[in-house]
Amino acid sequence: MAQMPAYVETAGYSWTSTLGFCTRAAVGDVGIILGIYAAGALAAGDLGWGLRGRWNIYATVAVLGLAYAALVEHAALSAGRWSYTERMPMVSVLGAGLWPLLQMTLLPPLTFLFARWWAGRSATKGAL
Repeated sequence: MAQMPAYVETAGYSWTSTLGFCTRAAVGDVGIILGIYAAGALAAGDLGWGLRGRWNIYATVAVLGLAYAALVEHAALSAGRWSYTERMPMVSVLGAGLWPLLQMTLLPPLTFLFARWWAGRSATKGAL
């Protein structure tokens, strides 16, 4: 929701009027993260690979998130699905806005870290 003033389609609108758009975007982000997890599970041959908590896992999912965000932003901008206002800092080498790139670079590793914490917490509660 904090990014919405940086998009022409949502700038100047209340958060309630952009809720549907933002909800669809959030569901898309969940799908991206699930896709990254599924690809990693296939590559590793281990469904629990993302819960290991090693630095290389977090680095890999951050790079995959950045790459996917760059592709989605470039495709959406080219197709006219959305556009930026002057409030969106641009990463010219990737042809996309900084905020969505930063979001999808940080969101996957933070999600995996939270999932690891949650799985450890659940395992501890189950042992009690």
